[in-house]
Amino acid sequence: MPTMMETKPSAAQGVDWEAVRAMFNLDPDYIHMGTAQYFASHPRPVREAIERHRDELDKNPALYILKNEVKFAETCRKAAANYFGVEDHKRITLVDSTTVGLGIVYTGLNIQQGREILTSEHNYYSQQEAIKRASERTGCTFREVAYYDDIHTVTEEEMVSNLIAEVTDKTRIIGATWVHSSTGLKSPIPKLAREIAKINEKRGDEDRILLVVDGVHGFGIELETFPELGCDFFCAGAHKWIYGPRGTGIVAATEAGYRHVRPVIPSFSETMYDIISGSPATNVVDGTTMSPGGFHSMEHLWAMPSGFEFSLSIGKEAIYERVHALARMLKEGLAEMEHVLLATPMDDRLSSGIVSFEVKGMTPKEAAQALVHKKVISTEAPYKKRYARFTPGIYISESDVKKALDAVMSLKKS
Repeated sequence: MPTMMETKPSAAQGVDWEAVRAMFNLDPDYIHMGTAQYFASHPRPVREAIERHRDELDKNPALYILKNEVKFAETCRKAAANYFGVEDHKRITLVDSTTVGLGIVYTGLNIQQGREILTSEHNYYSQQEAIKRASERTGCTFREVAYYDDIHTVTEEEMVSNLIAEVTDKTRIIGATWVHSSTGLKSPIPKLAREIAKINEKRGDEDRILLVVDGVHGFGIELETFPELGCDFFCAGAHKWIYGPRGTGIVAATEAGYRHVRPVIPSFSETMYDIISGSPATNVVDGTTMSPGGFHSMEHLWAMPSGFEFSLSIGKEAIYERVHALARMLKEGLAEMEHVLLATPMDDRLSSGIVSFEVKGMTPKEAAQALVHKKVISTEAPYKKRYARFTPGIYISESDVKKALDAVMSLKKS
């Protein structure tokens, strides 16, 4: 049976992972291998932050909102910017989920008929559907291309070269995914961004290619900051690997990115009264004007900083090491089983926290149902080509991994 990687003293070794696990109210009768990439269980600091806001809203909803709405929105942006290395917190748009973020970006992008949005054919439904609807509305072309030939031999160079080779003079947007929720494949976003930057050196501002990234399954695990990724728009929920309040997320964008997008849903807080009074300040598009207005689940939205603070209190490097080590333990164990086909690359440069696999003779749904009977929760990837998935969050132990692998081994048919 595989074991955790033996390495020099690391950040992960300095963390009491049992204490981390104790902060979650997860049902101890199950091994929660399908939770981190699906929908977060709130750790104690997040639960307490939500409860504080909920109590105040229940006591005096009108006064609490009127007094704090602008301040708390700023606090949320600053927390996200601090976590993700965004220099100006006003470049953070507050949204409910990755899907909402992708929706307002693609709907708001200034793209005309005759231009093109280019994507990998392996992106998740939310991004592809947002692009499809933008194409139908504007008359621009939407083109999907193969990102790689074989998941078992894929390389970073192949992914980048396959996309860049398809760029034409009409290409205005490239839509990419940081970590694919189907196979667990991690895209080399910084390398892709550098190649796009080379093309943009020969283009004017109105013709430059914008890179839009669905980043939710790297956000909270991987170490790259927003500037290091090099994309123009980064969309991610904060309620998966960040373990933030359910129903929260962000869009981070560059100044150049915001120049080429328009708000889709009227914003509240900082901008509403400027717009009502006709202030010229409303001509500026940034995270405040892009954030959808209306009354949200305010106690969850305003508790968003607690998720970032929780992750930072453990340490980004420690979380990266822990999740990658657990994922490698899973991959190595699954790869040894004759009745299992591992879909996720073994190389850490090509994968993150999602481990996808097939059990011979079973559909992913059948495998998931069989595993849950053994008290192991997995999920099924909702794609044309479907896989079963394990996603080891920071509350998973080495013992949990071994039990999950034993459960998969027991599915072998004689």
